[in-house]
Amino acid sequence: MRLLQLSDVHYGRQAVATYLEVIAARIASRRYDAVVMAGDLTQRNFRWQFRAAKRFLDAARAVAPVLVVPGNHDVAWWWKPVGLGPRWPMYRGYRKWISDDLEPTLRLPGITLVGLNSCHGVQPYTLTTRLRDPGVVGAVRPAQWEKARAAFAAAPAGDLKVLVFHHNLLKGDLSQRWGLASRARGIDDAFATGAELVLNGHDHQTRIDAVERGDRRLIVSATTTLCERTRGGLPSAFQEIEVDPKEVRIRACVWNAASGDFEPRQDRVFAR
Repeated sequence: MRLLQLSDVHYGRQAVATYLEVIAARIASRRYDAVVMAGDLTQRNFRWQFRAAKRFLDAARAVAPVLVVPGNHDVAWWWKPVGLGPRWPMYRGYRKWISDDLEPTLRLPGITLVGLNSCHGVQPYTLTTRLRDPGVVGAVRPAQWEKARAAFAAAPAGDLKVLVFHHNLLKGDLSQRWGLASRARGIDDAFATGAELVLNGHDHQTRIDAVERGDRRLIVSATTTLCERTRGGLPSAFQEIEVDPKEVRIRACVWNAASGDFEPRQDRVFAR
C-alpha cells in the first residue's frame, strides 16, 4: 500500500499553483492507494479558498480514498474566543466545502487511519504563556484520544495503526515550538492510543522521526507546506509512505526548481 501525505496547502495568494498541478497529476496517475491531507487547506478561511481546495480534493477522490482533517487556518476561531459564543460557525466553511466529518476513519487493506481534529480555536485549554500562540496551538482532548484508542482496538489484527491530526506532535527543530498545548505529554497520549504512525503538518518543516517508550516505537511523519512560507526557506515537499507486512518506508519528495518536479530526497525505513 502506498499513501500520499500532504499538508498546509494554504489555498490563497501564497499557494503555489505549479506544486499543486504536479501533485494532482501524480494522484491522477493512480500511483497512490490513498491520500492524506493533514489540514490548512485555506489561508484565510475564505469561501473561494475552500472552493479551490474542494476542487483539488474532488479530483483526488475520483481516483483514490481521501482522509482529510482541519487545520487551524480552516477554523474561524473568532466565533468562539476563549469558549464564548457558538461553536458551529467555526467549522461552517470546512463542513460546507470540505467534509462534514471532522474526524474521519479510513480502513484500507492492512491499514487503519484515524483522523482527529486538533484545531479548536482559542479555548481556555489551548492558552499558553507564549503571546503568539492563540489561534495557532492545537489540542487533542481526552475523549478524542479515547476515540482513537477504541478505533485501533477494533482494527483487524496486523493492521498498521495510523493517527492523523494537523498540529505537530514533536517539538519543531527550527521553530522550537510544540504543536499541541499539552506539549510532550501529547507523545504519551498518542502512544496510549496504540498508534504506530502519526501524520502531521502545521510546523512547515519536513520531519521523519521515531520516538520510543520502553519496547514500543512511534513513527512520526510531519510534512511541510506547499505554499511559499516554508520553515527556514527550505523547499516544499511531501511524503510518500509505503507499507508492507515487514516495514514502513517514508520518502520525502522535495521540489527541484531545475527539473520542475518533486524528487526523492530522504528515505527512512522502519521495521514493523
